[in-house]
Amino acid sequence: MPRPAVVVREAAATDVETLMDLYASARFDAGQLRASVDSVRARLRRALTDGSVRVLLATVAGEPVGYALLTSSPLLPLGGCAGPSVEHLHVVPEHRRRGVGRALLRRALQLAEAEGAEQLACTALPGDRDYTRYLARLGFAPVVVRRAAPLTLLRRRLALDGSTARDAHSSGVVARRRSLRARLARSAALPTPRDSTGPLPDATAVG
Repeated sequence: MPRPAVVVREAAATDVETLMDLYASARFDAGQLRASVDSVRARLRRALTDGSVRVLLATVAGEPVGYALLTSSPLLPLGGCAGPSVEHLHVVPEHRRRGVGRALLRRALQLAEAEGAEQLACTALPGDRDYTRYLARLGFAPVVVRRAAPLTLLRRRLALDGSTARDAHSSGVVARRRSLRARLARSAALPTPRDSTGPLPDATAVG
């Protein structure tokens, strides 16, 4: 019996709850997506409504089995032509290795070609080795590395660097003051030359 075909279409705001069910399975499957489902639901609804993101929804026999969330921007702020970037691609575990991911990427490729883009980018979480290897097999290679730091940690680290710089400046000031004091002390210890205008020796004292 032939396997049911994978159908991919662009999702609308009316598909938010379906997408959130898929997101919840991705969240618990990957473990790295810490944003709450409720906060993601509100942001996703706004983004789909204003068109700031596109979501491709994959179904098999009418059942939602995966999605790809796309944005459109250059890889670098001053780069060339913007094109679709797959920020998150997820296939439910029971439908993996059945062509769902490829179907989603094929549709993203078609969108990129329609926009005149020269490449398609994909974002991969650093701990998702399976997805990273999957992308590498398809020809995706690292282009940029983006790192993030919690603001509380960054504030603490930057404050530490600032205090270190202040300490170094203070140490330099103290060293210069000590050097100046040492030079003044050496100057004060030198013998004072006789004043040529002083009194001559008493002649009667000369034998």
